[in-house]
Amino acid sequence: MSLMVAASLLAMMHATQPWPQLATFAPVVATVVVLSTTTTALLLLLQFKIQKQFFLVPLAGAYAIYALAAVSSLISLHASSGNSAPMATSNMSHWSTYWQFGFCAFIIIALLFRKIAHSFPQLNRISLGKNTVPFMLTPLIGIILYMLALNSGNLFSALMASAPIVTSPLSWGSWIMAATTFALVRAIGGDNKLVTVFLSIAALSHLCHVSHLLIDSTPFSSNWYMAQLLSLFSTTTLLAVLILQLSQFSRDLAASHSALLEKANKDGLTGIYNRGYFDEMAEIEWRRAQRIHSSISILMLDIDHFKEYNDQHGHLKGDKCLKKIAQAIQAEMQRPGDFVARFGGEEFVVLLPYTAAEGCHAMARKLHLAIQKLKIPSLDHGKVSVSIGHATWETPGENHSVSELLSQADLALYTAKRLGRNRIVRYEELAPSLAWSKSLFPPEIMHH
Repeated sequence: MSLMVAASLLAMMHATQPWPQLATFAPVVATVVVLSTTTTALLLLLQFKIQKQFFLVPLAGAYAIYALAAVSSLISLHASSGNSAPMATSNMSHWSTYWQFGFCAFIIIALLFRKIAHSFPQLNRISLGKNTVPFMLTPLIGIILYMLALNSGNLFSALMASAPIVTSPLSWGSWIMAATTFALVRAIGGDNKLVTVFLSIAALSHLCHVSHLLIDSTPFSSNWYMAQLLSLFSTTTLLAVLILQLSQFSRDLAASHSALLEKANKDGLTGIYNRGYFDEMAEIEWRRAQRIHSSISILMLDIDHFKEYNDQHGHLKGDKCLKKIAQAIQAEMQRPGDFVARFGGEEFVVLLPYTAAEGCHAMARKLHLAIQKLKIPSLDHGKVSVSIGHATWETPGENHSVSELLSQADLALYTAKRLGRNRIVRYEELAPSLAWSKSLFPPEIMHH
């Protein structure tokens, strides 16, 4: 802000010095102002929809006034493109103070709403619809009148001719309004310090812009060029911070969404994946294995005598036991596709894509040894142990599902527990005896 004031004072010292006449300068500036102010107004309304802070609505109205005034200026510049001066009539410079008043007035209204927001909480709950249409029509009606003023110069020329003394008070009034706006922005502030700082820069830019026009508005002078640049600066500073805030909001939203998904997919006690996520990923990996004809394996682990452990040591120590075993299993997951989930209670399940039977058995032995190394004491059974059952399908068939493979691993686990626990059983070793049993007994007996 100090640099801006210094540059403005330097330009004022050479206010009448002519600079090269760039005929396209004013239209380019007006076009950029139209785009930046329109975008700023829309982003402010979007922020209101997200944050529900009503002061953003009149602030959007301020930039809507600026945008529509810039549109009318652009139309007038196009109409007067044959002239050497960017401003075709004196009416434009006289009545340009109108939108300056409107711009400042809406900023002041926004600041007042920001100050008294706690007294009117219902304003923050309105939706962008019929409740705000009358309010947003106010700058629109004003800009329509402003454009009429530019395009029907006879009436306003007559008014100016009959009361030339109005010009000076009107211009000074515009300057006082801009100075008051800057002072209020600095005084009122708000919770969002970043918006306050950049709104202060925008208000100061506008004040310097009005000051330059008050001193001298001769086209293509150093003062005129500085005024145009300040107009451009005042309309883009708040837009920059809004884009920055929306980018930060998008990053925060993405991070929150990822954290929410992570929380939804993780078991609250052990920190590993839960049953729902396992079901989802197992189906995905199963379909991939079918598509590329690769092997897939599943291990199921059950903590031996865990109910007795809970009864003897209490549920808090039982929870610690579950966490330690879950962490030990998780630490053995070396490949990106391998993952472990809590299947329910004291049971865990491990999915191993692209893993043949021998590789699956090697992993089961590693997990069994890792849990033995924990040496978690148990009163009746020495150390806490696990039973493991696993199954592998080398080439998943089209008419089968992952639930069948899971049932096979579960059957192998059940067999390991029936054989005395603390051991590993392969489903493939059970398959011959199961086939023989099925040939002797009906399916309903085998089911039981």
